[in-house]
Amino acid sequence: MLAERPGRVLTRDQLLDFTRGRTADLFDRSIDIQISRLRRKIEPDPREPVLIKTVRNGGYLFAAAVSRP
Repeated sequence: MLAERPGRVLTRDQLLDFTRGRTADLFDRSIDIQISRLRRKIEPDPREPVLIKTVRNGGYLFAAAVSRP
């Protein structure tokens, strides 16, 4: 979902709806855990992410350039 919408902030609720097909509980942190795992795999330095940015009080933003075939 992030790669399909580069440069757009996606909320935790939007990501949960897409990945699990349900609305999120108030304290559901599963998206945060998945983003952390994804960062460990794709970021040069996961502590200083450049590809998947956290937007405070917003959600997550995929900052990489994406080209479509």
